[in-house]
Amino acid sequence: MSDCICKYFEVDLAAQREAEETEAAYIESMSDAQREALEAWEAMNPNDEPDPFAKCGPFCKHSKSGKGYPGEYVYRCAAPGNEHIIRVDFNESEII
Repeated sequence: MSDCICKYFEVDLAAQREAEETEAAYIESMSDAQREALEAWEAMNPNDEPDPFAKCGPFCKHSKSGKGYPGEYVYRCAAPGNEHIIRVDFNESEII
């Protein structure tokens, strides 16, 4: 399943299935040249950035996101007893 370390992790199977189907349909709709370009880009760009969601695991039922204060988009854990903010992205153009 996932190698996450959060004891509150609970996979949302419906969301996972929907994401996999959407990704497969998108890749299926690509031309051969687009697929080759995508594969080449993925090979050249390993994901070396630290992932703030690595502890959560993908498709966690408790992972929530939405608007915060003006200019903020907040990612949080909503598991009972473990509510906390994971990450906040700022969009300055919303507040200027």
